[in-house]
Amino acid sequence: MVIAITALILSLASGIVNYRQNNLSNLESSLRDTRDQLQLAKNDITDIQMNTIQQLVDAELAIKNQAELKHENETLTEKLKESKIRMGELERQIKRMDDKISSQSSALKKAQKRAKASHSKTRASAKIPQPADKSRASNASASVEIYLNNIPTALQNSIIKSIKEDKFRPTFPALTKSMHLSKKTTIFYYNETYKNIANNLRNILMAQNKGKVLLKKGASAYAANKIIVHLIGQ
Repeated sequence: MVIAITALILSLASGIVNYRQNNLSNLESSLRDTRDQLQLAKNDITDIQMNTIQQLVDAELAIKNQAELKHENETLTEKLKESKIRMGELERQIKRMDDKISSQSSALKKAQKRAKASHSKTRASAKIPQPADKSRASNASASVEIYLNNIPTALQNSIIKSIKEDKFRPTFPALTKSMHLSKKTTIFYYNETYKNIANNLRNILMAQNKGKVLLKKGASAYAANKIIVHLIGQ
């Protein structure tokens, strides 16, 4: 009987102990779950804090960039206004220059027309044969043009000296591209009143050049006193 009671008591005690151990294990497991949940909550809070800080930083940068963009926009707007003003000034200057150039061009064209008309009149007057006047025909009054080709310098100087000593006042124009000289030394006169004067010049050239000198009457409408010489070397 005593043994049975003792066994019952031990059984009850063992059940109580097992119950407490099981309850303790459950509590420990629950505590571990609670700790895990707490750690997860802490991690979530940390993530939220980091995200919040990043959002604050991004917001500050956005505000700063917006301020810079606003300042840059204001600066560019001001520069654009200044550029428009400057462009307007340049356009006015260009217009004034265009007007000035147009005015000068118009004046130049008028001056060229006047000069051309005057030149034409002068050439026309120069080509009109003058009335024959034998009493005035002389070596000094002759308008002599000499075109040189292959004449040695020493001979050229000697000829010029002799011509001037005989009262001729020759000129030596440069040859133009369109001008063709005779193959032999030739003297052209354009009016009978100066034929003798041209012959005087021919005698001087023959004495100096020791060669044949042709004497011809020219067909061009020059003044009566015009004498043209094609002085050709050997």
